[in-house]
Amino acid sequence: MEVKFRTRQLRQCCEESTRAIRQWGPEVGRKFITRIKQLQAIASVQEAYNIKAMGLHPLKGSRKGELSITLTGRWRLIVTKGESEDSVVIEEVSNHYDN
Repeated sequence: MEVKFRTRQLRQCCEESTRAIRQWGPEVGRKFITRIKQLQAIASVQEAYNIKAMGLHPLKGSRKGELSITLTGRWRLIVTKGESEDSVVIEEVSNHYDN
């Protein structure tokens, strides 16, 4: 699947693990990169629903149209579907209860 990033900072965190670790700490930083690689390895968003560890689910309310992927603990990766079924846009990494 094609993975795009909303910001240059998110793309750089994916490309440089040290940047991701500095941004979110070692556990979240490493899991961020792992999830991106998992998304790149599958063919479509629909396949991601079959990977239980991702915990992929649609968000509600003001976040309708966005999807959440579990990173670790309260941390989640927020994505939106891209222009096609085989692409996503990484929107942000957030601490679920800090939003």
